Amino acid sequence: MRTIYAFTLIIIGLAVLTACQKEIVGLGEEKDKAKILFVNAAFNASPDPNQAPREIAIYPYYNGVQFNNHPIRFPWTNGYKAFLPGTMNMRFDTAQSQANDPPGPAGKVLEFSFPTQADKYYTVFAVGTLRNSAHNLEALIIEDDLSLPSPGKAKVRVLNLSPNAGGIDVVTSTGITLASNLPFKGRRDFFEIDPGIYTVQVRPAGTTTNLVSRGNVIIDPASCYTIYITGWRPPLPSARTFGGYSLGIQYHANRWTNPLK
Repeated sequence: MRTIYAFTLIIIGLAVLTACQKEIVGLGEEKDKAKILFVNAAFNASPDPNQAPREIAIYPYYNGVQFNNHPIRFPWTNGYKAFLPGTMNMRFDTAQSQANDPPGPAGKVLEFSFPTQADKYYTVFAVGTLRNSAHNLEALIIEDDLSLPSPGKAKVRVLNLSPNAGGIDVVTSTGITLASNLPFKGRRDFFEIDPGIYTVQVRPAGTTTNLVSRGNVIIDPASCYTIYITGWRPPLPSARTFGGYSLGIQYHANRWTNPLK
């Protein structure tokens, strides 16, 4: 009887240990599913003063299903969602805020399909600009390599999603070059970096002129981050264009490990 009891305790202990090991990496794993993250990096760049103030958020549809209670505003993300692998059909519908000025219709602005595989991660960016009379909107689809970095390191990737910034360098205030001469939709894929708190700067390629900077960019160890440059390099298309659509630096964790555990 004691032998059976001891064996049962061993099995329970192994199960708890396995569960804890899965939690350490900080990434929800849904086996045999494809995981897709959406980022709204598109914005209203209408030169028409009457249309320029309008905020146009996006509802992403996945194989005809809308999972979000609220539209995804620029430049936010809705996190990874899990789906059966195969062909994914996505549709972007605009959605208005109550504060839009002036009001205007919502509706489909883009539809596309792409293949997915089980246990793979993907990011779908809405890039370009949204306007009332013309939707210069595109989808940028990237497979995410979320493998863990070397011990004591983190991983970052950098994208230029600003339609008019031209070639840019992305650097830190301490002189680390994160990416060089990135064109629109250009990227530097995941690479390792020391964890820390950084100030990130964007410069015209080959210069030391700062176009925009962002402090307090926290990079934790054993984690994977995306840094992406968004918005419109001034001057803005219209004097009434929302100031939040100016050139900016965004970042999010694709995979995060709690450094306190």
